[in-house]
Amino acid sequence: MEALKPHIPANSSVLIIRPSEVTVDKLQQAKSSLDGLSVSFELMERLGSSDTLYSVVVVGLFGAEKGLDYEQIQKSMKSSGIIAIFNGNNSSVSLDLLINGFSDWQQISENLTIAKSPACAFGTSTAIKLAPKVWKLDADDDLEDLIDPDDLLTEEDKVAPNKKLYTCGPKSEKKKACKNCSCGYAEELAGAPPPEFKSACGSCYLGDAFRCASCPFLGQPAFKPGENVKLAL
Repeated sequence: MEALKPHIPANSSVLIIRPSEVTVDKLQQAKSSLDGLSVSFELMERLGSSDTLYSVVVVGLFGAEKGLDYEQIQKSMKSSGIIAIFNGNNSSVSLDLLINGFSDWQQISENLTIAKSPACAFGTSTAIKLAPKVWKLDADDDLEDLIDPDDLLTEEDKVAPNKKLYTCGPKSEKKKACKNCSCGYAEELAGAPPPEFKSACGSCYLGDAFRCASCPFLGQPAFKPGENVKLAL
């Protein structure tokens, strides 16, 4: 404890995690070594049963502690508190501390490692202010490679579609079906069920990649055999 005492601020409250089989004499000795500080003892499995928060939490003072519950330890600590681990495995303690949110770890001696808990209390939250999504150009930015999107349009692209080009179907001016309509639009206008279509190749329902060049279903999505495909036009 003498190696730890210089790292404990004055008037700190100290919690020492103790095993169930430790003697009263050892507890009294540990408390007297931190004379002038408020010292409490608790079992690891009982952490979190009290709402009291401590400035310093000491682990492994009476022997190596197995199965450390870092979440419960952090819940018992004040923000920017100190965790002191005695008799730990130095090769893994530093990584365990980092993974569990502790920072500024130091190996004080061969059997003592300390670190700081996060600067915010466990479980606290805060709103994140998102900056507006604005792309600003600086005066030094090179604008030579920028392309005006209007330059990508041809004169043909700017001409509105001519409805007279559609001689049949819902996009035509008169919205009428062809004389040899095979897409079911004639039956749709008449309010009759679409005709039962029999595929000559058996691949019509698979999609355009499998359809013949003259397939009446070209442009339509794949469908199940016998399913009536309706397009929202």
